[in-house]
Amino acid sequence: MTKPPSNPSTNRLKQSLGQGGRGRRRAAASRAVEQEKATPRQLPEHARIPSDPAEVLTTLAEVEAFCAEARSAGEVAYDTEFIGEESYIPKICLVQLATPQRVVLIDPIQGGPLEPVWALLADSEVRVLVHSGLQDLVPIWRETGAPATNVLDTQVAAGFSDRSFPIALSALVDEFVGITLDKSYTFTRWDQRPLRSGHLEYAADDVRFLFVISDALAAMTAERGHDEKVAEECRSLVDPKTYTPDPVHRMQRAVGNRKFNRRQRTTLMELLTLRDHIAQVEDLPPRSVLKDDVCARVAKDMPKAKDALLAIKHFPRPVVETWGDAILDLLSTVLKMDTDALVGGSGREESNQDRSRIDALHAFSSLLCWREGIDSGVGASRSEISRFYLDAKKGQRPVGVLDTGWRAELLGGPLFSMLQGETSLTFRWSGGPEQAEKPSSSQS
Repeated sequence: MTKPPSNPSTNRLKQSLGQGGRGRRRAAASRAVEQEKATPRQLPEHARIPSDPAEVLTTLAEVEAFCAEARSAGEVAYDTEFIGEESYIPKICLVQLATPQRVVLIDPIQGGPLEPVWALLADSEVRVLVHSGLQDLVPIWRETGAPATNVLDTQVAAGFSDRSFPIALSALVDEFVGITLDKSYTFTRWDQRPLRSGHLEYAADDVRFLFVISDALAAMTAERGHDEKVAEECRSLVDPKTYTPDPVHRMQRAVGNRKFNRRQRTTLMELLTLRDHIAQVEDLPPRSVLKDDVCARVAKDMPKAKDALLAIKHFPRPVVETWGDAILDLLSTVLKMDTDALVGGSGREESNQDRSRIDALHAFSSLLCWREGIDSGVGASRSEISRFYLDAKKGQRPVGVLDTGWRAELLGGPLFSMLQGETSLTFRWSGGPEQAEKPSSSQS
């Protein structure tokens, strides 16, 4: 890997790239709801739904007292409101926590301390309920050096209970609580103060109903025999490797279906690493510096001058002005690398015939999931099926998500045996897919 360059940054790059489209939408949405008042509503009486208005905590004593309550309860619902499109590390503007009796909002912008919160959420004795919580879990690892360990994500659980994945929290609240959530505050400027009552209610609703939803989904997944699968999937959310992406994997995602040779792949991997360095220096999200498609185009074209960089569609001029020399130096370095120093090729390019077979396997994978009440989005993506098939085609036992955990048993094993001619898979339709027969050894 090439050495990161010295830092030529000024504040001009951040000022030039601005807050981006999402940031502008936040500002416009905040203006649109500024004069609106929250609509009164009646919450259902339920022991697992806290009914009192959310309390805003700003002192250490208040936060520590709530964390002690949550430890006694053995469970806590958790969410954050953050702005991620303006800085390298998303800015946390509000932390929402709940027990079945109480909802609190901790405001770090007004001095609310978060250290006791991170310690609470990392406590293995406390079950942490989230919905689509991966981004919310990252700060725990970043602030404590250790990830949360006892997490249940209701979006994941819903995917194992005959519901779509990913599914919005509002859909689950509507189904299990009978309340329609107000989404008019979705693009709020959460760093602006004061927050109105509608903002506070919107934020509180992200945790208020997670207990009753998780209870309902737990019963459904247990009935289907999927409770351990849900636990396995949620454990992957707190795997330290989730927060430290592999450079090769990051490069492969950016390559997508493009055909890149080894030098182009190496260039792209190094360029993505440089992009991350630039983003840290400039305090910008990496994709605000250079989009993946732009990085891939650079790796494909290997431009040798700043004018050639600017000729690439959507390459930001401020990046060329500030970091163009560093980018060109990187490209020159990779061009001079010995072949042995380049990253390996994928060895997984699809032929036209491969594509149709991979599509068929993907359909089989979806049917196997659907039969079990598991959404195909939880099971395996087409790219994962592609890697699986192309490895099996070479006579290799595939290594990847389909070779580990519950996916190996439900998907990887049957699909690999079928590709080897050892089993057959037959489905019939009866209001949905049913497997006519379990995978069985073929007759020789």
